[in-house]
Amino acid sequence: MISRGERALLVVTPVGAVAAVAVGLGLGGHGGLRAAIVYGAPPATAGTGLAWQIVALEEERGARAPVAGLGLDVVATSGDRTARWSGTTNGDGVAEVQLGFPRADAVHLEVRAGSALLAAGDAAPPPELERPAQGSPWLRFARREGSIVLDVAVLGERVPPGFPAQIWARATDAKTGAPLGGVEVTIGSDPSLTGLAQSATTDAGGWAELTATPVGLAVALTLQARRGALAGDWTGGLFMSPGGSRLETRARWAPGEDVEIEVEAPIPRPTVYVEVDDAHGRAWAGAIELADRRGSTPVAIAHVPRPAPGLYWAVASADAAGAAGLGAGTTVRPFFVAPSDEAALAYGTEASACATPGGSREAARAVASCLALAAATPVRRWTAVEGFSMQHARDARRRARGLAVALGALLVAVVLEVVLLLRTAASVRARFVADTGGEDGGMTVGAGRRFGVVVALLVTLLGFALFAAFLVRLA
Repeated sequence: MISRGERALLVVTPVGAVAAVAVGLGLGGHGGLRAAIVYGAPPATAGTGLAWQIVALEEERGARAPVAGLGLDVVATSGDRTARWSGTTNGDGVAEVQLGFPRADAVHLEVRAGSALLAAGDAAPPPELERPAQGSPWLRFARREGSIVLDVAVLGERVPPGFPAQIWARATDAKTGAPLGGVEVTIGSDPSLTGLAQSATTDAGGWAELTATPVGLAVALTLQARRGALAGDWTGGLFMSPGGSRLETRARWAPGEDVEIEVEAPIPRPTVYVEVDDAHGRAWAGAIELADRRGSTPVAIAHVPRPAPGLYWAVASADAAGAAGLGAGTTVRPFFVAPSDEAALAYGTEASACATPGGSREAARAVASCLALAAATPVRRWTAVEGFSMQHARDARRRARGLAVALGALLVAVVLEVVLLLRTAASVRARFVADTGGEDGGMTVGAGRRFGVVVALLVTLLGFALFAAFLVRLA
């Protein structure tokens, strides 16, 4: 007969196998993955370093959600230089990071949240990262006729509804193309425009500034030009940016000054993303928390630390990736950093509007019209470091270890159970032989019981096999 301990093992072995499997599944459990994605951008010539963006996400069953309020520590190395940044993600799981490196082609990054490594790797830009060609700053027209030719541009190109738009019109002679001064330019009445500065007179360069506030998304603009017997008309539409914020900053900042950009959102929202770009790349970026300072209209001030002299574009968007495409909901405001208005005009993109005038008063006006023709182009970004691949590989290794523990426990349980069942079968046969003295009847009864033991053994093996198959499928 088998001992009490062996009988106990027959019962305890399956229970122990289940416990070991539970431990193995715990080691390789499919818990949520937390990782970070770093988006790189070419550096500007502002001397402010790399302005990159980090998004912290948590993945659960294939779905990703942002992780808000997560403290991040970033360590970046480039050659023998090291830069560190610490901060917290906002409600969208986004953190704007400034790293003091002039180039982006030899940077290694590590992003941690406490002791957890969220992303690590080399952040080299792709071989081809071309910026799209700069478009025309002039508004398209449906009709333009007369002896006075009008060309129209809007400061920042995009006009958010509900905020005043600065409209610049240039009048030239239809025959000679020469600029015409003293031309009265008037905005035609339209229900989609309010708060009109009804008319303005062109200066010697042919420029006139007008202001109107659009109240819809389909805004028609009509201008009439008159000077004595000369006349001209222009009809077109404003390029609207629904949901865009108002950006306000000086036309020119002196070198060594911190640039201040006022942001006003059209509707209550917690955050607006502001970045400053130049013709080469991203100079600065920030996730600006808005405060209700004007009734129901949120306002905030962005501070950009001392960019080098040049032409820059401030870009605002409600979406963390909106500035990369300059699509709907983004607004743009160009500005100069230069020691004087005359020096600022040298950075202009349109020679006809950025020529240096005779006096300082004319120079200030020329700076404004020059900025109206400074068309922005989006700064291309790339995925510099992607932490989910690393986390998935680590999770796969953990699941493999857990599966090995679970299957190993099943194998041990199978062997032990087989040994115990064979031991039981041998004990049953010995007992029947002793009781019957080896007679055929006794042997027949013993054979029947041995058959039952074999069936039990096979059923046990089948159960363990099914359990193992379930584990492999689950992993």
